[in-house]
Amino acid sequence: MIGNRKSAWRQWRQGILLLGIIMLVGCGEQRFEAREAPGFTLPSLTGGESISLQDYRGKVVYLTFWASWCIPCRQEMPYLVQLWQRHRESGLQVIGINVEEDEAAALQFAQEHELPFPLVRDPDRVISKLYRVPGFPTHYIVDRRGKIRFSGLGFNLADVGAISQEVETLLQESADVTD
Repeated sequence: MIGNRKSAWRQWRQGILLLGIIMLVGCGEQRFEAREAPGFTLPSLTGGESISLQDYRGKVVYLTFWASWCIPCRQEMPYLVQLWQRHRESGLQVIGINVEEDEAAALQFAQEHELPFPLVRDPDRVISKLYRVPGFPTHYIVDRRGKIRFSGLGFNLADVGAISQEVETLLQESADVTD
């Protein structure tokens, strides 16, 4: 009887593990039915004025939720700097949303990576919860009309092509709702 319980318990654990692996494999870049990007106004990481998503309406906005201890975030940032520099004149805006509890560590990270785009803090993770951020980095690409058109969890070099293509496609679209 005890042997049957151990066997059943082992099978149950293996099933849960398999389900978890399947869910992780499903993470990555996603396109889906566009929904309105939740608005926000957050304090700048470097002090100064707050930054609002609404201020960038009419631009393509790449939102990245990051933390300084996150290894894939460290890999993503140099790519984002290049992406922003390459496309900012065409209407791309990158906004880094830090969810770090330690503001000094976040500032040090930003200085080490020489991040030129706006950085804000989500100290209570209110916006992270609103966007249903499952881990770091999580990114959303918002079109000129304010709709989320692309999202992803994590970062690796294999993501670069898909992200670049999506940004370039959205930059070619008009912000005019009647188009």
